[in-house]
Amino acid sequence: MKRLLLLITVLYIIIWGCTEKKYFTGDNLVLEFSVDTVYFDTVFTTIGTSTSELRVINQNNRWVKIDKISLNNSFFRLNINGVPGNIIRDVEIAPGDSIFIFIDALIDPTSSNSPVMINDSIVFLYNNGNIQDINILAWGQDINLIEGEEVSSQIWTDEKPYVIYNSMMVDTGEVLTIEEGARIFFHRGSTMYIAGTLLVEGSVSNRVLFSSDRVEQFYDDIPGQWEGIYFLNGSQNNRIANADIINAVSAIHLGNLGTIDPAPDLTLLNTKILHNSVCGISSLGASIEASNCIITHCGFYSLYLAMGGSYKFTHCSINSYWDYSIRTSPGIMISDFVEYNNIVYTGVLEQSVFSNSSLTGSLDNEIVIYSSDASILNCQFNNCMLSINQELAFWADYNLTGSIISSDPGYISVYDYDLRPDTLSVLVDRADRGISILLEYDIRGFSRFQDIGPDIGAYERQIGEISGI
Repeated sequence: MKRLLLLITVLYIIIWGCTEKKYFTGDNLVLEFSVDTVYFDTVFTTIGTSTSELRVINQNNRWVKIDKISLNNSFFRLNINGVPGNIIRDVEIAPGDSIFIFIDALIDPTSSNSPVMINDSIVFLYNNGNIQDINILAWGQDINLIEGEEVSSQIWTDEKPYVIYNSMMVDTGEVLTIEEGARIFFHRGSTMYIAGTLLVEGSVSNRVLFSSDRVEQFYDDIPGQWEGIYFLNGSQNNRIANADIINAVSAIHLGNLGTIDPAPDLTLLNTKILHNSVCGISSLGASIEASNCIITHCGFYSLYLAMGGSYKFTHCSINSYWDYSIRTSPGIMISDFVEYNNIVYTGVLEQSVFSNSSLTGSLDNEIVIYSSDASILNCQFNNCMLSINQELAFWADYNLTGSIISSDPGYISVYDYDLRPDTLSVLVDRADRGISILLEYDIRGFSRFQDIGPDIGAYERQIGEISGI
């Protein structure tokens, strides 16, 4: 019986294989396509794009033979069913079947500093001169490419974007100055290491952007697209003002183990840190002074302040919200030690002072404080909004002068990462005036003293303000 079935199967294959292909020969043949236009967003010169896909479908009950598939523009490249080339002849599609065309773009450097539209068409020629085509549209922009370099002192401007490929380092004793309006994009896996000094001098009206080189709108709030900015021990006098740092693994990290060099320092002003898969700011014994800063949408920690150090956060809005998985770690972790490879490294926590800041999140307790020897660490929370569980034993050791304990700060939209206070927010007019007088203007440049009193957090609420600004 088995031999009979095998014989029947072999005969079927032979007969089927010898069946003559019947081709569609009429003039009314129409191919179907998965899209009518293939779009690429801004394509950085010399870097190229992700690959887009086009499916060509034969809905007829006969074979289709395409005489030629062609593309003339060298800015784009095709791969048709596994065959690379911008001109392919005699492509056949079985009845009810389809082929796949993969398209990418590589745009040569130009002298233009603004995006330039580049378009072309994939042309399908078949059946006695019938033609169909699919548009391809891309915008190209010239860049400054930084590929695995150690840079000396220099100034980056807003003339054209900088793309970091295979990481980079600001060398010891050197200063990288980044002027207002500059855009720095990082390829996947790339890091900006700072052994010298980083000075980011954005303005309220013309901010500096650190982001991924995936500039399509789909990737705007996707975390983990590049590694982050990493300040090494020995790096000193760093400052970041009026910048957006988004879509990284850990946006800012300071300090490293196994060195006798002093821990780095950083001053942050009017800076937004969003969409990071691990951490907003992490520190190993560093010194940080942050004012008017926003941190939200981080996978594990908004702030990870370990192995001691010195920290001062004033009028900051830090909200530990995450929508990609269940978050179990607290938004803010403060300690005087860190354990790595079964070795415990300790340091002195000189101070950790939070003033007029909103420190909130979705967990019952968003702040934890750990000591290596069960001592009370030098942590202060002055006139802050806190999402904490005061029943936890360690909170009995800390003074929460003037602070509000609540899980609902009243932001306009946590889900849209909009941490401005809403009309009925408990943050409004609740900040300490004596602290605010030293930081008169909020992250957008609005005075904190135009109404009854200053608001807790980085934003001063404006009358009539709604979401989307």
